[in-house]
Amino acid sequence: MTVTFQLSGRFFSLLLFLFLTSSLFAQISKINISGVITDYKTGEALPGANILLYRDSLKQSEIVRGEATNKYGFYSFPSIPTGEYYIFASSIGYETTYKRIFLSDKTASVRVDIQLIEKPYTLEEVVVEDRRETDFSRTTSTIEVTPKLVEKLPSLGGETDIFRALQLLPGVTAATEISTGIYVRGGSPDQNLTLIDGVVVYNPSHLGGFSSTFNSDVLRNIKLIKGGFPAEYGGRLSSILDITMREGTKEKFKGSANINSISSRVTIEGPFDTSSTFIFSGRTMYLDKILPISDEFNSIPRYDFFDFNGKVNYTLSEKDKVFISGFYSKDNINEAPNSVDVGFDINWKNATVNLTWTNFTSSTSFSNTSLMYTNYFFSTLIKDKMPVQQPLDFFTSSEIHDFLLRREMQFFLSDDHTLKGGGEVVYHNFSTTTSDFFIEELRYKPFFGTDINGVEVSFYLQDEWTVTTDLRSNFGGRFYYFKNGDLLTVEPRASITYYILDRLVLRGAFALANQALHLISRNDVYLPTDVWYPSSTKIKPSRSIQGAVGFEVTSVDRSFLFSVEGYYKDLKNLYEYIDNPDFSFGTNIEDNLTKGRGEAYGFEFFLSKRIGNFNGWVGYTLAWTKRYFDDLNRGQFFYPRYDRRHDVSIVLGFDVSSSLNFGATWTYGTGQAFFLPISQYQIVGFNNPQNNSSAVYFENSGRDAFRLPPFHKLDLSCRYKIFISDKALEINFNIYNVYNRFNVFSKYIGYKTDETTGERIPILKQFTLFPFLPTVGVTFEF
Repeated sequence: MTVTFQLSGRFFSLLLFLFLTSSLFAQISKINISGVITDYKTGEALPGANILLYRDSLKQSEIVRGEATNKYGFYSFPSIPTGEYYIFASSIGYETTYKRIFLSDKTASVRVDIQLIEKPYTLEEVVVEDRRETDFSRTTSTIEVTPKLVEKLPSLGGETDIFRALQLLPGVTAATEISTGIYVRGGSPDQNLTLIDGVVVYNPSHLGGFSSTFNSDVLRNIKLIKGGFPAEYGGRLSSILDITMREGTKEKFKGSANINSISSRVTIEGPFDTSSTFIFSGRTMYLDKILPISDEFNSIPRYDFFDFNGKVNYTLSEKDKVFISGFYSKDNINEAPNSVDVGFDINWKNATVNLTWTNFTSSTSFSNTSLMYTNYFFSTLIKDKMPVQQPLDFFTSSEIHDFLLRREMQFFLSDDHTLKGGGEVVYHNFSTTTSDFFIEELRYKPFFGTDINGVEVSFYLQDEWTVTTDLRSNFGGRFYYFKNGDLLTVEPRASITYYILDRLVLRGAFALANQALHLISRNDVYLPTDVWYPSSTKIKPSRSIQGAVGFEVTSVDRSFLFSVEGYYKDLKNLYEYIDNPDFSFGTNIEDNLTKGRGEAYGFEFFLSKRIGNFNGWVGYTLAWTKRYFDDLNRGQFFYPRYDRRHDVSIVLGFDVSSSLNFGATWTYGTGQAFFLPISQYQIVGFNNPQNNSSAVYFENSGRDAFRLPPFHKLDLSCRYKIFISDKALEINFNIYNVYNRFNVFSKYIGYKTDETTGERIPILKQFTLFPFLPTVGVTFEF
């Protein structure tokens, strides 16, 4: 027994020795390549850059490995055999650059950082490439927009707006000129998750399409996921808008400014020292100060806004970086001076702060840790200036404070698998007030209103799996917990991409999502009356199950891209105000809500010309959005206000030269559904027999019995850029609503007084915004 034990022990020791030496040899023979892709001039990281690895020779067509950088510019190729390789890096708007490297068994990892030089992007100039990476997006229903593209679109006074660019894409609409957000595939604005450097922004737009709350001067990357989003995103039902800010140039201090007839902005950036950079930008609109110069503008509401974006970065070491970013915006809109029926005072503000630490944990792993704060406030006061019986005043305010801690990690396990996981904890504080009368004291907390606290916890894990060279997938799941709504659930996510040759790709995606926060608005008031309210034991979290399938194809010369995508979305636990809700002060808001469900489905068509001096795109969406509530609309389904059957967008651009550019956009959309009184009746008062007056009451139609006229308008722009020394000076001329289309925002019942009898007669009125409006602006660098 002793001899046998000794022989067995030696045998297993030999096996262990062979295993360890073979493992060590394998590790040395397989090298990990990693690095960061940055802008040569500014030193800023380039997210979404394409990295391709070739073996031995530039003439070989076979690609060993392909990857895209994450939002911090990091990439990794794990387990590469020893030998000679070429690494190519490319990104839209930059020259393709390559490096030649030698991998030997003397090291386990190699870091290869590449700097790209900025230049105008044309597909013909890309010499070595993977067309699957440069022609198509990597995931289903995903669109990435560069700030340079947004700058070429018509705008007011040169104030570029990312939301205007997004609204010109299939499946994305702004229902009206006064919309406070984008509607994506039939989802309401609250169902869109908007992130700026990872921080949630609840109301990311300024009024009327003048501009978004994010100044394009400080933006690096804009990514919209219209549905079927991966497990790393959660908390919303419909879509994801993920925006990354620039870091500021390391080259030298510099700035730019824009002055036009309705607003101005200024941006400064530069290095603090060799290890830190900054970028700050501020903007203000003064349209409310200009309109009083003429009585012709007395029918236009008075509006102004201010916003600020800032970011500071500090490099601790080659592997560690810290940045702090902030954002603030404030908007105010008041009734037009000649308004006689209704007075209103609407204001809202956003504020965010983000502290993030990024770490290249190893050559095959990356992590980031963030501490974030969000504050959002919205208030609406509506005053009835000509009450029939008693004033129909309404006041609402909603405020949110969020504190969030997030930790994420990314592991490049092999050439087939990239694993990403993370978790976050969010503490919410909600404060809401609704009242059918108004006194100034209602604006002050905590003496009035309802305060609710909530805790939200989530964890996710996803695997980007390259099944074959032609088949890629993303599978994952998100574990979601919301304490107030007693919700603990798992949300599966999946997407598949299949490439057929180099010109055709097929896609499909599936996602289940939950949303614990609800945006409640009155449907009988044409002005925004938003109230954010969390789930509770009575108000259940909303839930969506959605799927999308489609294809993309390019022309032989790659100048045209055509895509078709169909989607279906099933929504449950949606909430609306009941008919005739009670807004008396102190009423529990939950007693005024009713639960229902919804569905949205449609088809999106997109044709884009991408090469040449003349470029642009045409988009068309055919869609249906329905709501089902037992307690509303007599139990019959109805089309909500963000249902848009037909939506057409045409975008054209012509570069006469590198200095002169013309642009045009035309949009058309089915008018939104609304309801109106279809009859009136009177009840004579009996309390005072000598008073012959009587109250007038209205019988309303179904919620979608009528539609506003179709929305359409044409915008034009002209930009001319010259250089004085090395500083650019740009003059822009824009025309908003060229043919002066009076797009109706709302129709409602107003009153006129009979000059003979003095009787007040109800009549149908309509509310419009922003007619023909030319603007001139100048942008200059310093």
